[in-house]
Amino acid sequence: MKDVHQQLQPLQQLIIAYASRADRARYAFLFALDGRFAEIIRSTTETLIGQMKLTWWRDNLTKAAADRPLGEPLVQQLNMLEAQVIDLQPLFALLDGWEVMLDDFPWDDRLFDQYAEGRGEGFFGFALNGVSNLQEPQKQLAKAWALWDFARHCSDHDMRQSAFDRCGQLVGDAAPVKFDRTGRPLSILCQLIERDVRLNELTADLYTPSIAGKIIWHGITGR
Repeated sequence: MKDVHQQLQPLQQLIIAYASRADRARYAFLFALDGRFAEIIRSTTETLIGQMKLTWWRDNLTKAAADRPLGEPLVQQLNMLEAQVIDLQPLFALLDGWEVMLDDFPWDDRLFDQYAEGRGEGFFGFALNGVSNLQEPQKQLAKAWALWDFARHCSDHDMRQSAFDRCGQLVGDAAPVKFDRTGRPLSILCQLIERDVRLNELTADLYTPSIAGKIIWHGITGR
């Protein structure tokens, strides 16, 4: 896990520190893979090239561990997690969500929904070892997280605002959500989302002493 963990941002490393020991490798892999997909989208100037890179990952998810390429730390981690009987199906949804990002702006409701459902439910579903393990309010916040993260990184003002508005609506409509110990990193993410929605603005820097202190408190107490 060491190589994968080193790919993570400091905020992500702090968040997964509050996963149970048995779950940390899964969260480290999930954050790193999601970041890899983000880098593919960020660096893509030709849609076909971006699709080919995402298809490479899709193909490798369908292969047996013995048939996957060597030398890629994320693939090695994937093999290890699969051997632990972890459900890989949510990763296909995660890929579907990222693939929507190859569509030109502006998006209509359909594309926003496809992106949020794919990336959000795929991410949260893998964290909890299966989309079927997500309760409906958790699915709502999973989609809100995807839209919130999109808004934080999107350079197009109108698209950023539209994503954040949709995030706020999902958070406002969601029933109270609880996660068990396995989902503690997800509940930390939800607290960050809800804070921005409550303030009606996207926090520029999430890795500050004040926010880190709140993460640590919630990580320890669940409150």
